[in-house]
Amino acid sequence: MFAEGIRIRSFHAGCAHEVKLPEGKTLLIDPFFRDSLSGGHTIEEVEGADYILVTHTHFDHELDLGYFAKKFHSLVFVGALSAFALLKYHGLAYDNVIPVYPGQTYAMKDFSLQIVGAKHNPSGGKTYSPETDIAKDAVGTEGHQECDTFGSMESVDYLLTTPSGFRMMTASGRTVWDEPFEISREKCPDLLLRQAGVRRDGGSLFSGEQVTARELAELLVRYRAKIYMPFHMDVIYKRWGKEKTEEYFKEVGRFVRELSAGSEFLFPEPWKWYRLGTAVEEEE
Repeated sequence: MFAEGIRIRSFHAGCAHEVKLPEGKTLLIDPFFRDSLSGGHTIEEVEGADYILVTHTHFDHELDLGYFAKKFHSLVFVGALSAFALLKYHGLAYDNVIPVYPGQTYAMKDFSLQIVGAKHNPSGGKTYSPETDIAKDAVGTEGHQECDTFGSMESVDYLLTTPSGFRMMTASGRTVWDEPFEISREKCPDLLLRQAGVRRDGGSLFSGEQVTARELAELLVRYRAKIYMPFHMDVIYKRWGKEKTEEYFKEVGRFVRELSAGSEFLFPEPWKWYRLGTAVEEEE
């Protein structure tokens, strides 16, 4: 028997996901599509964006936010430190931006949202320089330096609970304190979205050595979720290629099921819809 929770699809670009909530509203997480394994898909296919959650303001997590926020008049949640830079870059209306702080809880009509303190993966010892423009270097977009600077300093995670009690949590790449684990254990999320690029000994996301499949599985099961779904696989695809990356995540899934009986590991196909509740179902 399938008990309804949410519908979700991953775009395999940063943490970009589209979520259909039980009451019909649409939520986007970290809208960035320029590195998506699109297979011919385009951002015009995204069906809505009543709400947008931004974990941090690096370009590969919000560069397409302005397109959606203006098209759908989205309500945008973003860390308070980064909120002004994001608003200024995308030309957002003040009323549509909610600056958030760890420890806050927002009671919306379609969900409740708890804000959790987080920490981005190490940036390899980089310091601020006005000449550095990582968005321009990566995708040819200029003027994003301020957002990218705040994105290296501030990151937040979210615990979303639907009116029916389905819980979804985002989890960042660096675990420098136990708060996310403690909150996850207390709330027992049905779905955990977790940064997949985890570097050994706190190394840089782009230069450090990726942990083994078993080590990543051991990290995941500490959250005690029911379903685990990785994100930011694009970074690993670029380093290893498609075949090795997919084999790695098959191993992660095997270890998750071995270490946590009854848990599921979902390595999603790009742009494919899944129904998540008390089980996982693919959609045609």
